Amino acid sequence: MTMQTQEGRSFAGRTVLITGGASGIGQATARAFADRGARVGILDCVNADTIDDEVSKLKACGVDAAGVRADIADAAQVKRAIADVSTSLGPIDTLINNAGVWEPNPLPDSPLHLFDRHIDINVKGTFYVTQACLPAMLEQGNGVIVNIASVSGTAGRAGDSAYSSSKAAVVMLTKTLAAELGPKGIRVNCIAPGAVATPLTAELRTPEGEAAIAELMASHPGPNSRFFIDPEDIADIVLFLCSSASRAIHGAIIPADEGLTAVM
Repeated sequence: MTMQTQEGRSFAGRTVLITGGASGIGQATARAFADRGARVGILDCVNADTIDDEVSKLKACGVDAAGVRADIADAAQVKRAIADVSTSLGPIDTLINNAGVWEPNPLPDSPLHLFDRHIDINVKGTFYVTQACLPAMLEQGNGVIVNIASVSGTAGRAGDSAYSSSKAAVVMLTKTLAAELGPKGIRVNCIAPGAVATPLTAELRTPEGEAAIAELMASHPGPNSRFFIDPEDIADIVLFLCSSASRAIHGAIIPADEGLTAVM
């Protein structure tokens, strides 16, 4: 095994913060980093009741871990949360902006608050957390940020104007921050998952939901013949983007959708 491969598999000495880290993609990612020796901080609001349990499981991997309850749509809460995690674990050098919401909002009957909620959490929340973590990264002269967007932010989807617009904003935020922060030693990239088997998509994982996507599946090129991707599959891509193996990748938007957008 080469030295580069060994480094890519270990995150010992790294301090990682994952928003939405108590369930779904965030949970899988937090456990993957802990398994590889990183200090892991999780920030969650929707799953606040399970944070302590998740932190215990991370510590069982033999690493330092911390969890904070915070609403990322509130800049003041974010600032306090980042300070608390940094006090417990040290300066954050790796940030995974994973927390987000999704709720269909077909027009013209969509309540206005739904659009605001998607922008406040998916876009502003990503910005607030990034801004709060940047001073430490800039002081160290290095850092990695991975944003979790969606294929809905790269291809239009009927009935999802709020969610798709918010995730498209995350895609562009990724590109602009990569251009701005790359010269300062901070890499910023983005993953655009398709449908992932998380609590967010639970209402789709029913007989009715499966029937609704049968037409999409008919031309789905993925070799695994599945529509719902495992959270661990996304976590694997996150680990790659945070490792030295991806050091040439800046401002990339990586689809992880079993080939769905290839036939859209």
